[in-house]
Amino acid sequence: MKATLVFPIKNNQILLAKKMKKVGAGKWNGFGGKSELEDVSIRHTACRELFEESGLGIQTTPEKLIAKAVINFYFFDNQTNEPNWLVAIYLVQDFTGEALSTEEMQMPTWFSIESIPYHEMLPADKDFLPKLFGEKTFIGKVRFNQDMTKVIESDYSEMPLEI
Repeated sequence: MKATLVFPIKNNQILLAKKMKKVGAGKWNGFGGKSELEDVSIRHTACRELFEESGLGIQTTPEKLIAKAVINFYFFDNQTNEPNWLVAIYLVQDFTGEALSTEEMQMPTWFSIESIPYHEMLPADKDFLPKLFGEKTFIGKVRFNQDMTKVIESDYSEMPLEI
């Protein structure tokens, strides 16, 4: 399944919120979700999901998204070459509005880059999130254990992206 993840950035801070549903419930995360048929591109999906999950608070446009990574996520029982989730990851610095809590994402909070709460995030986040702040773009592969508390396999490679 194709999905997006967007991390708003301003003044050397990153905006995260507590995810309330599905994979990662109760953990800090960026804003995102799966593509839908009416979305023209994965960038449009990212903008739509950011807007919806931020309580209709944060707006941006596809060309303002900074493509940083594509990560293929595999769950423990998936032994195929097809990922459970193929996630396009973006940063965005040019946006308007402020995030509000929603049914899906609660307590939007700005964290300094140095104080990101990795211990309250999914285990792969501490591996890939710091890479987003570098100059390079990358692709990755992550396989979780059965209850998604550990990464049992991961690999990241620098690569130019057009997403």
